Amino acid sequence: GTSDPSRRKAVSACDSLRSLDDYNFPDKSSESHRFQQCLAYHRSLLRSYHSRWDWANAQSRLPTTSWPLNVPSDEDVGALMVDLRFCARSPNFRSDKDYCDRLRFRVGSYLLMQPDTATQKRGLKIVRDLAERGYADGMCSYATCLNDGRAGLDPNPKQAVVWWRLCADMHSHPQSMYELGVALYTGEGCSEDETQAVRLWRSSANLGHPGAAYMLGDCLLDGVGIERDRAEALEWLITAAELGHRGARSRVLAVLDKDDDEDYGRFTDASRQTLKENVYQVEEKVANSGEARDEKEGGFDHQVSIERRYTIGGGSRNPVVLARRKTIVQESRED
Repeated sequence: GTSDPSRRKAVSACDSLRSLDDYNFPDKSSESHRFQQCLAYHRSLLRSYHSRWDWANAQSRLPTTSWPLNVPSDEDVGALMVDLRFCARSPNFRSDKDYCDRLRFRVGSYLLMQPDTATQKRGLKIVRDLAERGYADGMCSYATCLNDGRAGLDPNPKQAVVWWRLCADMHSHPQSMYELGVALYTGEGCSEDETQAVRLWRSSANLGHPGAAYMLGDCLLDGVGIERDRAEALEWLITAAELGHRGARSRVLAVLDKDDDEDYGRFTDASRQTLKENVYQVEEKVANSGEARDEKEGGFDHQVSIERRYTIGGGSRNPVVLARRKTIVQESRED
């Protein structure tokens, strides 16, 4: 069971993802035909999406995609530190053995976010101790510190990947699976493996991770690490949008209801807004394989639509591809 209310809400939104079987596609329906049917269905829901995703409406603001979600404020951290001192005596501890570790993790996360290195090192000690005892959030946070070189550490992506992989294997931890997918997608700290990255993002997205749903949708759009399927891609972008990801909301609205003079948000560049005009012109003969598409981009210009990123050959070994992939990952991290 899931005890975190925000996680329950996220999983419930993921559970609402319509099966592509519900579209009653003919047995040999083409990818383009399935996509057209998917577009038609979601355009029928456009008014509802506009209403639910209106950022001016506070009720539409689900928890952001930032992790961890429960870092205490300056006003609350003092009381948490007091609770931490006496947590083992608390009735909460007697009924929930992870109670003290959750408090430690929240305090450690707060300390890591402070500007001075000395305070960050106090936070690092807390999350490292949690990681070494196998506490899932602590393992993921310590890996992030290693990867980014936080709290005075030298950046060590390879060791970060070890911790993310261990946490994913031990706990099926959504954030660790997302981060490990990012490492495999960019080839940082490990060998590039687009297929495994997509599998990890699917597992994480199924557990309600908005950034993983966004990345899965993006890869399906381009056929990177998986056969290209724009219908399923749109479904996952809508799932990310329903989980509160504003970038996904921008991209979905750009597809369903693009207006020439309207920008749906800072995540929506001109190429993403042109799908409505270009989708009918996409050639069926374009290869589904991301690698085959890589080889086609030598003279490619900005006439591509939402699936614009026909990546250049060589995967993340190509600096242009790596820069693009890092941009996509950054989009997935932002709410």
